[in-house]
Amino acid sequence: MLTKFTLTLITIILMVSLAGCGVKASTGPNADNSQGNPSDSYPAPNQQLLPIISGKAANIELDASADGTTQQLNKGEIMEITLESNPSTGYSWFATISDPKVVVQMGEPQYQEPVSSSSTPIVGAAGTQTFFLQAAESGTATVTLDYKRGWETDVAPDKTITITVEVK
Repeated sequence: MLTKFTLTLITIILMVSLAGCGVKASTGPNADNSQGNPSDSYPAPNQQLLPIISGKAANIELDASADGTTQQLNKGEIMEITLESNPSTGYSWFATISDPKVVVQMGEPQYQEPVSSSSTPIVGAAGTQTFFLQAAESGTATVTLDYKRGWETDVAPDKTITITVEVK
């Protein structure tokens, strides 16, 4: 009885967690995913899975040393840019893409706190902020990353990184 209740509870939790994720959960004794419709494939053509969720799928991994470079990507490839960031100071990186049809930002940048050798977090230390960009169409686009406080509109960024992306 307890096992059946536990399995039912796990099934409900999984179904709720998958709701809205573009993933269909099949349940019941007759559930068979082998006869799925080709239109049920995931992700759908207009959906993108973030590399942070789907695994390390980035084709190119860059950091601040890529400033001023030109990167070449094939259509559909993913570029990851990881930069040092310290949001406790109010600063964050903001991306601007000159042609969003050529290069598309995939979701919001991901922040990773600094790693500590002890169990105590390092308060006020810089971590990293990672952007995921996908080559969508052939052409050239410039990705400009500004390190600034978002609320300071009339102040020049503290740092700027510019990367040209050529998509084949």
